Amino acid sequence: MNGSVKNLSLQICTCISLALMLSLIGAKIVYAFSPDSQASAQVQKTPQQKQIQTNTLIVGSEQDFPPFATGMTDETAGGFTVELWKAVATEAGLNYHIRVLPFTELLQEFKAGKIDVLINLNITDEAQAYADFSVPHTIFKGGIFVRKNESRVNSESDLNGKSIIMIKDDVETSYARSRGWDKQLVLVNNAEEGMRLLASGKHDAMLVNKVVGLQSLASNGITNIKALKVNAGFTQKFAFAVHDGESDLLSKINEAFAITKANKTYDSIYEKWFGVYSEKEIGLRDLLKYIIPIVLLFTCVLAYSLFRRRAERKQAELLLRSRQQQLNFVLEASGLGFWDWHISSGEVERNHIWAEMLGYTYEEIKHTINQWADFVHPDDVENAWKSINDVLEGRTSVHELVYRMRTKNGDYKWILDRAKVVERDAEGKAVRMIGSHRDYTERKNLELELTRQAHLDYLTGLSNRRHFMEQAEIELSRAIRYNTQLSVLMLDIDFFKNVNDTYGHQVGDAVLQALSKICQETLRQVDIAGRIGGEEFAILLPEAEVKEALEVAERLRETVAKTEVDIPVGLPIQFTVSIGVAAVINKNVNIDTLLNQADKALYKAKETGRNKVCVY
Repeated sequence: MNGSVKNLSLQICTCISLALMLSLIGAKIVYAFSPDSQASAQVQKTPQQKQIQTNTLIVGSEQDFPPFATGMTDETAGGFTVELWKAVATEAGLNYHIRVLPFTELLQEFKAGKIDVLINLNITDEAQAYADFSVPHTIFKGGIFVRKNESRVNSESDLNGKSIIMIKDDVETSYARSRGWDKQLVLVNNAEEGMRLLASGKHDAMLVNKVVGLQSLASNGITNIKALKVNAGFTQKFAFAVHDGESDLLSKINEAFAITKANKTYDSIYEKWFGVYSEKEIGLRDLLKYIIPIVLLFTCVLAYSLFRRRAERKQAELLLRSRQQQLNFVLEASGLGFWDWHISSGEVERNHIWAEMLGYTYEEIKHTINQWADFVHPDDVENAWKSINDVLEGRTSVHELVYRMRTKNGDYKWILDRAKVVERDAEGKAVRMIGSHRDYTERKNLELELTRQAHLDYLTGLSNRRHFMEQAEIELSRAIRYNTQLSVLMLDIDFFKNVNDTYGHQVGDAVLQALSKICQETLRQVDIAGRIGGEEFAILLPEAEVKEALEVAERLRETVAKTEVDIPVGLPIQFTVSIGVAAVINKNVNIDTLLNQADKALYKAKETGRNKVCVY
């Protein structure tokens, strides 16, 4: 049976080779006898066609790392991450070619820019220096595998001095070396090789991704190996990786990944590869499904070349027109504004979407470069021109910038502008530049809102601890540099635990929110308040000396003491705060010292009766 399949495969390959040779020979004959061959060649080199040819991503998948990746060649690529990538790429509308190589070679080609996306890269500090990551698609603990009759190894601490099997160039190898186990390591190419070596009685244990190890045992029928219940000290977070700075591509991948989670496609793929370990053999029918269309395609190309050679120029013109129509359709469907700048004349051709994006009709806009500059926000004009000039003068290859443009009604929209030079003269001077506009407002507003939320405490709306400390460092540096005053208040709600225990956490939250509201209404706009603990708050008072800080603290304390907080049942309750005050008195102080001084004053206030203000 195997011999018949091999003979059939050989015959199919021979047919494909003959079809390829005949089509190439026919194409060369037609081209040689065509009087318009040069014109046709020029048509094929238009900038629009060059742009269309660059839309295929090279996607890297690791060789033989089941269940994440299976297959040793591009054509046989499979596994969890390959199927998940295909689902994500379909949702995102991405064109791609999967390239299968050993992991080390994949990483080298990715760093060299030959691969655009790695679909199964572990998120580490080292990797984040050269790649941006999607949200993780799988997170797994490291596993410790031993023989079932092994009693000497029951935890990671027992591995000291033992012979340990590991997959070379994997994350666990770096982890093992950080533990000082270099001389104990036995490196193998894959999990199967390591498990068979351990099962044969050699060496003491194997460290490997727990799921990979379990899959290897199941698929190879190895029964005398077990995984310890305790995990190793390393964790692998796998994600899709793109080159550092490819924010738009990463955004598309993350959005599409979220869709596969929402529509359960991810769950189905995950269950297939991590729930049931099974592989599907590629049969003759699968091969023919790909081979027959290729043979038919080259046969049609050859026939077309032979019977339509006299109409080559006409067909080339029709093809160019068709592709122009396709490009227009893509621009229309994707909502992209198009612009084509003839630099020497200053004229700019735009489509109607470019105008409508800003609230104008096509007839209302002028086709000049100044028309664009007039719309750009005054604060963004300099950066926009700099980015464009960098491309015109050859310092960068692509203009890509998000900036604001004024609409017809006077509002501003965020626009993602992408462009490149498509034609230069004999001296290298830019002659023509083509670009597109995309309405980026919704995404930009989302980014700004996410940044804002990342800086705020979810309950009170004040700065969270991390953001407060960042602002405090800035204000302290400014005060020292310009020799100005700076004071700090530390506030703590008195007997807050009693409030939670007596009335419940819902009332406790209402008390925290009431204090937050008082701070916002009482403080100046330049003052900075933050929640840095459960019921503990801190306030920065720029350009305020101790006397002024005491007045602010007393005003806050008195306002709090008079405030009533409604509760679900019963009369409103009141609460008080204790406040500690500290100020910058010399240039050698740092923010931690300043806060610590205010904290000591706070504890003095609490120890001496609460509901009072004390100075350090």
